[in-house]
Amino acid sequence: MAKTIKVIRKKDPKKKNLSDPLAKQKLVWKIGHVLTLVFGLLFSITYFYHVLIFFKYRSWKWLFLRVNKNYSFIQSKRWYMKLLSWSPQVMYRLSLIGVFMSESVTMQQNWVGLSPTWNDLLSSENFHTLLIACLWFFGGGKSFYKILPYMILSYLHLTKMNYELNANKEEKIPLTPKDRKMLHLLAYSELLVILALTLDTILFKTGTSGFMLVIYVGIYWLRLNFSPYAQVAVLELLVKFEKYVPKKYRDKWQVIKNLIYMKMKEHEKRTEEVARYA
Repeated sequence: MAKTIKVIRKKDPKKKNLSDPLAKQKLVWKIGHVLTLVFGLLFSITYFYHVLIFFKYRSWKWLFLRVNKNYSFIQSKRWYMKLLSWSPQVMYRLSLIGVFMSESVTMQQNWVGLSPTWNDLLSSENFHTLLIACLWFFGGGKSFYKILPYMILSYLHLTKMNYELNANKEEKIPLTPKDRKMLHLLAYSELLVILALTLDTILFKTGTSGFMLVIYVGIYWLRLNFSPYAQVAVLELLVKFEKYVPKKYRDKWQVIKNLIYMKMKEHEKRTEEVARYA
């Protein structure tokens, strides 16, 4: 009787990676950050070009504060030109979709095997990021300063991509002086959003600016309670502007500083407790 020969086929490593859920999540995470950074930069180019030609759609009689809503950069009525006029809006939305993709994967990895409560979610920086991204995606108009924090965050993650994707949860990601500067810029850019929304509200730029400001400040208050770099940024600003505060208000200014400092200490205490029982 002839012997049968078993043919053993080696599995294609590429197919194996595609069937691996973790590999898929890593791919979604990378694509998300790339979308945010690339389309955010492309949108920023169109945004600043639009700013440079402000004299075309703002009236000098109103000190350039009033906008001519009938003005269109693309005057042609052809269908493909109309589609082109929508490209900034599409790029803006795609950059935010990238945020949803990357942050969703990060949260899934952080809470895998667990059932987080609402308190856990509200204390999570990633959840704050998703909330703000939803706010910009569904309302508030498109603007460079709104997606700037996400672009900085995506840049930091992509530059540390190889380390983040291969490191254990217990390992801390090493930060260079450049990374620390970028984190400072990230914190200040989030504060810039409050200033920009306040100006939009005062100037009645959109009908929803006031609502966006209130909601954003509410989310930022959560961030101020649980985000170390946000706490440091606010405390630095309070210290810098303290010399301009009248003497009769110095006590109240000190109360605010003490409050932020207390939040920082509470965060350090929570971090130590989590590390102790992890």
